Amino acid sequence: MNYILCIFIPLILFGCNQQNRELNTKIINDSLCIFTNEAKNYGNDSFLVEAVKANHSKEYQDEYNKSYKNFKFPIDEKSCIAIPLDKIEKNAVNIIVLSTINKTFRSRICVLEDDSSISIKQVEAGKFTCD
Repeated sequence: MNYILCIFIPLILFGCNQQNRELNTKIINDSLCIFTNEAKNYGNDSFLVEAVKANHSKEYQDEYNKSYKNFKFPIDEKSCIAIPLDKIEKNAVNIIVLSTINKTFRSRICVLEDDSSISIKQVEAGKFTCD
């Protein structure tokens, strides 16, 4: 019996562990538009959106944090959640997270701004510069 439990419990824990999923980002009308691009329509859900400047040498401090309760889950560009660009640090690595009680979507991006345009660059995990 103990042998069966030793095998069964790790399988349950491994099966319940959800990996982070990719969060899609796009700039629309002076906002960072985020959406999951999931095929499944979750309908209304409660979730948290956070934007954090990636900095390995300082404490965690979010630049933007907003809770949504019973809100249409952003599965596509039409239903995206807009984060004002002034809440995102430009030319720095930002981690954008959308999380529910059982799903987490994450994106590491740089919002690059120069004199004439604004663009988004995806950043590899572990990198802290936009180069």
